Amino acid sequence: MLDAFLKGGVIMYPILLCSIVALAVVIERMIVLLRRNADADELLEDVRYAVDAGRIIEALQIAKRSRSPLSNMIVAALTSMGKPRTEVEEMVRTAGEQELRRLEKNLPILELVVTIAPMLGLLGTVVGIIKSFNVLGATAGLTDPAVLSIGIAEALITTAAGLIVAIPTQAMYTYLNGLIERHVSVMNRKSLEIVSLAVSNRSDVA
Repeated sequence: MLDAFLKGGVIMYPILLCSIVALAVVIERMIVLLRRNADADELLEDVRYAVDAGRIIEALQIAKRSRSPLSNMIVAALTSMGKPRTEVEEMVRTAGEQELRRLEKNLPILELVVTIAPMLGLLGTVVGIIKSFNVLGATAGLTDPAVLSIGIAEALITTAAGLIVAIPTQAMYTYLNGLIERHVSVMNRKSLEIVSLAVSNRSDVA
């Protein structure tokens, strides 16, 4: 493996960097997204029970402790109690947008890796082929095949390395986007219930 890496030439180093960055982003996003898989129905039920009992502070604490993507939307709704419905909806919508940005954080880096890694591999291919032609030119086409193979090996190895990094990165990018879409679906489905927590109980606010 190390021998192949070294044969790939200097272009292998930025490709390696791309793989390290992609792996770090995937691990970080997996931890964040999987931790936010708290039961939305259970959270809303607990919060609604506290709100109906007039324990708004307790309801806020329940929401803040939760890892659900609904957490900040619920906090926004509860802190807007007593305001007109349109204002509550706007606060909840803004909180939802902020949550979406948090969920999507660093995903553009994966997109960049998917684009750059194959291009780096292609660059390595071009460099390797140029080296081979330089060898042929310097020796008028008469040269040791082993020397010529160095440039060819560099060309093939960098192409393969770029694809090896890009393909799994693309797969994980798609998977992470799927997790985010599921969170967003829950947020959209529960947004009206969250707004109603504040609006239907506004008379209970002192």
